[in-house]
Amino acid sequence: MRVFKFLFKLVLFLLPILLLSAPVLLLLLAVQPLPLVKESGSVEHGDVGRARELLQRHDPRDLEDGEIRPVTVAERDLNLMLGALLPPAAGQRTAVDLDEGSASFYYSLLLPENPVGKYFNLSTHLVQQGDGMRLQSVQFGDTVLPGWLLNPAVLAGDRYLKNRFEEYRGAMAALHEVQLLEDAVHVVYQWDAELAQQIEERGRDFLLPEEDRVRIVAYYGEISRQSRLLSSSGSLATLLQPLFALAQKRSEQGGDPQAENRALFLALGLASREGSLESLLGRDQADLPSPPRAMRFTLLRRPDLSNRFSLAAAITATAGGALANAVGVFKEIDDSRGGSGFSFPDLLADQAGVALAEAALASRAAEIQRFMADSPRESDFMPGISQLSEGLQQMEFKSRFEDLDSASYAQVIDEIESRIAKSPIYR
Repeated sequence: MRVFKFLFKLVLFLLPILLLSAPVLLLLLAVQPLPLVKESGSVEHGDVGRARELLQRHDPRDLEDGEIRPVTVAERDLNLMLGALLPPAAGQRTAVDLDEGSASFYYSLLLPENPVGKYFNLSTHLVQQGDGMRLQSVQFGDTVLPGWLLNPAVLAGDRYLKNRFEEYRGAMAALHEVQLLEDAVHVVYQWDAELAQQIEERGRDFLLPEEDRVRIVAYYGEISRQSRLLSSSGSLATLLQPLFALAQKRSEQGGDPQAENRALFLALGLASREGSLESLLGRDQADLPSPPRAMRFTLLRRPDLSNRFSLAAAITATAGGALANAVGVFKEIDDSRGGSGFSFPDLLADQAGVALAEAALASRAAEIQRFMADSPRESDFMPGISQLSEGLQQMEFKSRFEDLDSASYAQVIDEIESRIAKSPIYR
């Protein structure tokens, strides 16, 4: 009896410790030497075309409040959207695997140098249950926790979200059906205009925290100020210099160089497209800088190249270089079908913008700031476009390059990448 009482007291003593240490133990078990999610393949122009078609089919402006609409999203498109929506993080990778009646979500994150392991790996597995889904298991590294063990916590979380967030209740009510198919997910939803506005505001808070909004306002304000100091037309380099000088100053005063550079590119992309800062940040215009004066910034004396460069850098700052390059290629394919024609100089401007943004958002962030703040020349970051074909209509493009997988096309892309790599800023 004494032994039983002793063991009982020991269990009561150890139970709280075990409960408190379990989450830490699971996190440690999820740390492994290799990533669960491998490097994803490159984004193709067809992917961007499907995404655009999907958005056009479900444009909110075409939907009536209360209208019920079905949508089927392919597995590849879902992976592209997840990659674009998740906040940027070095070494962060996601993947969704859809099958008939089941779905798996995989996540890997490259960790800072540590003695435990290199990657944090997590996976979640769902199965079809009626018109919805049920948690089957969650896996931390190689350790599997069954769904029945976690479902009480899932149900408690669902109740908490429904009690705490009106948007969550509305979203669950609007979601009528979810069917897991082979390589696709079929969803039936009811459009709620008020709910969409609430979710937009929540999404803005998630993707653009307050500190990022303050940074964007600072750079947008500097663009507005420079538009009144500089000539009404001139090289984009004359605008980038004071912007990076501001980024360098803010970083030296305790700011994060990568975050400062990201906000710089977002403000630049917004200004180049004459977008609404009020719409992006969700604030009253009275609290924001006045819009920039109309200007025609150029690269190689061409405003179109400046616009392509700025937009590609902004997309890279939000969704990564792969998507920015894919958008550029798709735009050229579209132009070859009766528009201005396929342009390799445009692609060079896209890739130059991507290259500068990727360098400025990585470990060289502070170095890029110093370089660009010291009176840069266009040729420092934007190579020449001589002997690069443009204005190619669809038939001419096919006769010369066949398609995007041909050796002749790859040769031109290799030349573009070589010119960018030889730019002084990357040496």
